[in-house]
Amino acid sequence: MNKSVVIVSLALLLGAWGADAQQAKRTTSSGVFTAEQAKKGETAYQARCAGCHGTDLRSTDSEAPDPTEGIFEFGWNGKTIAETFEQIRRTMPVDNPRSLDDQTYIDILTYIFQFNGVPSGNQKLEPNLPALQQIVIESPKK
Repeated sequence: MNKSVVIVSLALLLGAWGADAQQAKRTTSSGVFTAEQAKKGETAYQARCAGCHGTDLRSTDSEAPDPTEGIFEFGWNGKTIAETFEQIRRTMPVDNPRSLDDQTYIDILTYIFQFNGVPSGNQKLEPNLPALQQIVIESPKK
């Protein structure tokens, strides 16, 4: 085999590996938010969401789902944070969608993640859609 064929083959192999690495997604189980952020999210949740979804994330309104167990496991698991963020931002609060700033929506999500057993990490989660599209929500192992 001549040198140029080996070099071209190696370049193609490395290029394919690099493309796969760029496509790789993280999961929420890798600690994608901080504990402090989740605490801030809890404060926002209690002020803006608890009236319908319950102070303990157990709904007080038959029309509002609990952001725990079933909805978390079957509605969010496997979706990207971007998908869930957009859905919540587009529909909540039900009487005034998109009324919160993007960071507040993200902080509330981190509180819901933490409440459902998702581990925190050491980096704050930002409302950056391309970055959020790379993080898949994974239900914590019970």
